Amino acid sequence: MHSLQISDIADPIAPISPGVKASCVYERFRDTPDLMVLAVADDIGQVLGLVERHTFNLKMAAEFGRALYGRKPISALMDREPLMVEADTPLNDFTGAMLQDCPSELMRGFIVTKNKRYYGVGTSLAVLRAISADLQRAFHVQHEMTQDLIALGAEAQRHQGFLNMVIQNIPAMVLVKQAQDQTVVLLNQTGEALLGVSSQSAVGKTSHDLFSPERAALYDAYDRQALQSDCPVVLEEERIIDGRGQERIIQLKKTVLRKPNGEADSILTLGMDLTEQKHAEAQIAQLAHYDPLTGLANRTLFTEDMEKAMARAVRRRHGQTALHCLDLDRFKAVNDSYGHLAGDELLIEVARRLRKCVRKGDVVARMGGDEFAIIQDIERPSDAQGLAGRIVEAMRVPFSLTNAQVEIGVSIGIALSPGDAKDMHNLMSRADMALYRVKSEGRNNWCFYSAEMDEKLLHRMELEHDLKQALERDEFELHFQPLLNLKTSEIVSFEALLRWRHPRRGLVSPVDFIPVAEESGLIGPIGEWVLRTACRSAAAWPSPWRVAVNISPVQFRHKCLTQLVKSTLKESGLPPRQLELEITETVILNHETHNITVLNAIRGLGVRIAMDDFGTGYSSLSYLRAFPFDKIKIDQSFIRDLPHDRNALSIVRAIIDMAQTLGVHITAEGVETEAQLDALESLNCDEAQGYLIGRPAPGIETYFTAVKRYV
Repeated sequence: MHSLQISDIADPIAPISPGVKASCVYERFRDTPDLMVLAVADDIGQVLGLVERHTFNLKMAAEFGRALYGRKPISALMDREPLMVEADTPLNDFTGAMLQDCPSELMRGFIVTKNKRYYGVGTSLAVLRAISADLQRAFHVQHEMTQDLIALGAEAQRHQGFLNMVIQNIPAMVLVKQAQDQTVVLLNQTGEALLGVSSQSAVGKTSHDLFSPERAALYDAYDRQALQSDCPVVLEEERIIDGRGQERIIQLKKTVLRKPNGEADSILTLGMDLTEQKHAEAQIAQLAHYDPLTGLANRTLFTEDMEKAMARAVRRRHGQTALHCLDLDRFKAVNDSYGHLAGDELLIEVARRLRKCVRKGDVVARMGGDEFAIIQDIERPSDAQGLAGRIVEAMRVPFSLTNAQVEIGVSIGIALSPGDAKDMHNLMSRADMALYRVKSEGRNNWCFYSAEMDEKLLHRMELEHDLKQALERDEFELHFQPLLNLKTSEIVSFEALLRWRHPRRGLVSPVDFIPVAEESGLIGPIGEWVLRTACRSAAAWPSPWRVAVNISPVQFRHKCLTQLVKSTLKESGLPPRQLELEITETVILNHETHNITVLNAIRGLGVRIAMDDFGTGYSSLSYLRAFPFDKIKIDQSFIRDLPHDRNALSIVRAIIDMAQTLGVHITAEGVETEAQLDALESLNCDEAQGYLIGRPAPGIETYFTAVKRYV
């Protein structure tokens, strides 16, 4: 009789390349239910690893797992030290040694090699089938060779004992019942632990003898279903209480074993313990639907709940759904001043306060960063108004963090469904419009969406669309306004002012398009164009006049601003002392440490730095301590009432005296009358700018000849 070797049970499945994506392997396992093991090998058959179905599927079971591992090469997920055996190894020697030393390795599958090159894969099921076939052949020989009955009986007993050892060590429940009366014939050790009964007490008993009437009736129904089916019956999830009183989740597969004539002989039940897999799936689901920092719903879960809430609002006759979109005010300042750990601590406390403001059933979600959203079922708009008011008041209370006490606020935009929108996308868009309105009107408040916001948004979108094409179409131009030195009566510099000549709208005011450019991120390329154009123009002027260029606070977010100034000066050939950058106090207020570092670097190039619109901010004086400005420009609101308004006169005099003490140059903006000019001269102001001196114009040819006093 031929003695079985490993090669007899090896499955010559083609190995996969280590570069194959995990998602492809997952699909192959999914589409081939009987495929248990795949080998990973290189082009010359050198074995690199093994992929076992259940271990691999545990990682890829949930959508989050597939998203996390799906694009990775299978080499990142394979078992790099698989069990390997040569093809000519006797089967009995191999399985005997494995079951005695490490039966769990056998259950994971193994790789068969020939001359140290890949030959095929083996599984415990293949081993079991081979041993079963071997046993059947042994019985056949017993039938044919009665003269060797004793020897053959001993061989059969040996195989039977070996088969029992395999069954007892399988890490899955094996339960066999007689088909005729459903009495238990066999129960392995794993089955004993799962069902909480011993094999000795179970054999010869039915389900009704071992379990409660309800559970026994359920198991009988499963057995009848299997007996009536020509295919195995799979029961995906069955919850049982194991021998230690703990709930386990198992997958049952029932197969009817039939006699040669087709009559049902027995019912084989295999039970796989899915408890750990289900726990892993639950953890993945938690990560997939909840924000790990605050514990609030994340954007994915918010989307699902929002769709359900809007469907409820449609079904309810008078019900509505309120969507609150929230942005924290001054959160970035906390992050920049105290660090991200303080920012995270603040977000956790914000989430706690939001939970206290809402009712049970309301959904609070963190959409990302410092953005939150709330879904609220309401009967009337005042319900949403009440919640928004509670949230605004809750956020006004100072937050006590580990290393600081901070004050922030919150801006809230509210949209109602179905009145404002009947689909989620439009509802969120309109809540965002309301939020934008709150921000533009001072923040730390709430606002309902209204239809007129659509018109403003449409206008803004059109303006942004045209603005994106303005640079490409060369629609921008610079106008220059002169600055007069009041001590020498000479023009000493020009401020470069941006103008947009729109093909349909004509000249668009910077007041209209600069905020849109800043919010859309277009101010970066536009600001670069202004700086380069102004420097090239000034480099060609016949006199060494300075050129002043306004820099937006948004431009400071780009780390390359210093390099931009440096490269522009080099390309244009303009001496650094002839360039003056004008900023507003917002530059110091936002990201103070970073922006002052940038200003110092630019000033180190030899460029002058001026503060524009001085006096309009609530803390302008403090900024003179934060950075040594070369010039401050007094806002025109203080110049307008000179010389007749005594208060305005006193304020301007105080600013000039202070600047002289600090050694800072002073320019008065908005000078339109000779009386204003005379007053500024008497106050010993350094420079004047305004329509009296000269209006902004595309060219400065008028000033090419020596100019005294003003034009």
